[in-house]
Amino acid sequence: MTADRLGDAAGEATRRALAIGSCVLLAVAAGAVFSAGVAKADEAAPRREVFGGVETANNYTSIYAGGGYAFGEGFDAPGWRLRAVGAWGPYDYDGALFDGAAYRRTTFDGEVAFLSVQAGYEFHRGRTIVRTYAGIEAVDQSITPFDPNNSVQGTELGLRLTLETWTDISDRWFLSADGAYGTAFQEYWQLTRIGCRMGPIFAVGLEGGVLGNQEYDAGRGGAFVRGKFEAFEATVSGGFTGDYLLSDPSGYLAVGLYRKF
Repeated sequence: MTADRLGDAAGEATRRALAIGSCVLLAVAAGAVFSAGVAKADEAAPRREVFGGVETANNYTSIYAGGGYAFGEGFDAPGWRLRAVGAWGPYDYDGALFDGAAYRRTTFDGEVAFLSVQAGYEFHRGRTIVRTYAGIEAVDQSITPFDPNNSVQGTELGLRLTLETWTDISDRWFLSADGAYGTAFQEYWQLTRIGCRMGPIFAVGLEGGVLGNQEYDAGRGGAFVRGKFEAFEATVSGGFTGDYLLSDPSGYLAVGLYRKF
């Protein structure tokens, strides 16, 4: 892939992220800001979290939102957790269909919807935090036209497992490693980040990970910027990824918001 094509890929990712995800992110941000006023009396022990975001590349966009609750002494201490996450996104890929005489090149348009409810526990040991979750997931995959060579189609229920870790290497440097696995379509996702705090608000760093399901495997690598503001935390990341059934890399862009209160 040439530098021009890589630039076009990143530009396309940016345009799609702004066009499709702006409304969702604004809604999540508004909810986070509103929730700050509702929960002022309980700021010392935040028990609720809300989050959402959008990720896009050349041939897919994913929009997600969710929330959680911390029992016991809240999110600042070890204890039991509940979390629900929903996501939706369109995607497309190139393939071939047999028309009775020959295989014809075909573009398949897909759409995925996802919902998961999980319970878990958060452990604290020194500067390290570990969260483990387990629960159920429902995944719906629809592809037009029907692709007989793709087994990731239809609606499936399954088990969802999630592991999240965070370590403060020093006062400035931190390391996070998150992963999830679902049995509905054997989907998996993992992302590792190493970052450096540039001050009380902003942090920058590098990220890399893998993702896929029973039909494909992909990897990614890039950088991120995180800002921790009074009402919420925002993360913007981007880089290059091997997308769904594509041999050439694509640019990706992701924006996420998080708030605990």
